[in-house]
Amino acid sequence: MGKLRKSKKNQKARLNPIGSSKKNNTDTSKRDENTIQSKIVPLINKLKSTIPNEKSMAIGAITVLAEDERMRKLLLKEKLITIVMEQCLNDSNDEIVVESFGLLRNLGIEEGYDVLKYLWRSNIWITIENGLNKVDTSFKYLQEHPDKQDKSKVQLLYDFTENLLSLIIVLASGSQDIYESIFNKIDPIIGFVVNLINLQISNESKFKISTKLFNSLLEFIYEFSTESIDFIKKLNENSNLDFVKLIEYVESNQSNKLANIYIEGIKFNNYEILETNHQDKDQIAQSIFIRLYNLIIDIDLNELKQKINSISNPDNSNKPIQKDANTLEKDLSSSSIETKSQTKAELYSLEISLDIITSILEYLSINEESPQDPIELSPELQTILLDKTFMALIELLKFEINENILQLIEKILSALNNLTWLMLSNETLPVEWYTKSLSLWDIILTLSSKQDQSPVVQNSCLNILWGVVKSLGPEIVSEIQPEMIGGLITKAKNILGETESNTTDDDSLNMYLSIVGFLGTLAPIVGNNDITNEISQFLLQSCQECINKSEQNPIIIEIIIESLNLIYEIFSDKDFSYDYEIFVKQNYLSNLKNLQPNVKQVYKKIDKHKQPQLKLKMEETWINLGRFIQYKETERI
Repeated sequence: MGKLRKSKKNQKARLNPIGSSKKNNTDTSKRDENTIQSKIVPLINKLKSTIPNEKSMAIGAITVLAEDERMRKLLLKEKLITIVMEQCLNDSNDEIVVESFGLLRNLGIEEGYDVLKYLWRSNIWITIENGLNKVDTSFKYLQEHPDKQDKSKVQLLYDFTENLLSLIIVLASGSQDIYESIFNKIDPIIGFVVNLINLQISNESKFKISTKLFNSLLEFIYEFSTESIDFIKKLNENSNLDFVKLIEYVESNQSNKLANIYIEGIKFNNYEILETNHQDKDQIAQSIFIRLYNLIIDIDLNELKQKINSISNPDNSNKPIQKDANTLEKDLSSSSIETKSQTKAELYSLEISLDIITSILEYLSINEESPQDPIELSPELQTILLDKTFMALIELLKFEINENILQLIEKILSALNNLTWLMLSNETLPVEWYTKSLSLWDIILTLSSKQDQSPVVQNSCLNILWGVVKSLGPEIVSEIQPEMIGGLITKAKNILGETESNTTDDDSLNMYLSIVGFLGTLAPIVGNNDITNEISQFLLQSCQECINKSEQNPIIIEIIIESLNLIYEIFSDKDFSYDYEIFVKQNYLSNLKNLQPNVKQVYKKIDKHKQPQLKLKMEETWINLGRFIQYKETERI
């Protein structure tokens, strides 16, 4: 336990630090009604206008307002999506169509599943396909007539293509059903994307697309190759894409950081799936880590902060809308198109780099040839991980703790968590990791002490601390205050109490699981029998209470597994100073015997077809319970 898996791109995976932040409002009901009547309804009505300029300005204004969470909710309440789909997507004015697709994409990113499901059920795909056919025809014309180009119309074509591709990516993130439906129709889209890429990287072609659109094409390939093994195979088997030539082209232009980062992600996705012999995985990972480090290390975080602050308009929901042109990027009057584009590219460069790093760290932690055995990281890779990757992550985390502006804390913690557990998966802990993990401990404690952290951040912090305890053992005990232990046990009990009313979410249950792991790892090394006793009782009670709730959630079964395995470890030797006082005198053996038939029932109820790995883990835990009972019965004879 403890390692974070490569996260599936969900609807809110791409955060928006540039947009307006959420505000706490009082007397919202009356204020909302006034806002709807004075601002929302007039703009919505203008979407039905027959005057193109009026309609376009309304879309632009709505796009600005929709960056604010409160305003977005009010717009959706007034049936914004339905009206945009009915009145704007098939408009004869191309600018209106392009801006409308961009607005729907933004709404899908911010609102996620409900909006995406509604779009899909409203047959948005038919409109997308029509749009793709239209841009494909336009690009073919431009290839045949490279000298007959109207710059404004070409830019509009680029914007339209970007909006269509990004909307497809966002839709695919909505649910597995939507993803599968899109994947079944993806062949012509792959052909279109590959054709544009080939034109761009060809030495013979005179027609070249913009950097921004080129990055969008790479994003499309990266996102789908991250999600789907079948996509990777389809891309390599059925397309005309020359990966070697593409890589050479991208790497020849180091100023386009985002393209280079997408290429590293695509390289890794291809290697992970297509390579049959993974003997050189350390060298591949090392190469990608170095490239990513070199690409992001010179991003000036303070300068990026200033750009974000100059673009963001936290009060835009209460200010008059000022729209100077029909271009979406000009809706933020304080910034130019170029500044906003550059800022987004730098943000995405950091975000995608973190995703790639997290995925590779998870991949490295598995020994494919013998999954039960530890891995052996090469000395060179260890050096890169600790001297470059770790240090870059720490600098990013420190910046975010102080500034909290990039919205990357969860991703940074995911990478640090995987790095921590990768070190533990290695045959031997690198000597340098001891000092690194001590500094990591201090930083994570600082972060976790902040009161406003989300459950995901709290859980990630505890996962990392758990890994550090396993790394340092007794050396870290002096850093742990008894109040911390008592507070975690109380928190866990509160979480489990919430399950009685079915209000516990998966984030809370994962937090409970991390508490079990952290405290159970601490129990045998804490050097205080009272604390060991308190933790052991907590673990036993966790088993007893979770057994009755095990059908509710597989995470609860994981809690049972982890709690029992830790009990086996804590009381694995009668010579431990606390074993007699706790295990014998408090009759743990009898309690475990009483649990045995219930543990067996939990095991039997797990569907081996739906949850094969969980079934195997529970089976092993149940078998080991019988062996442990037998061992403890005869240990003192």
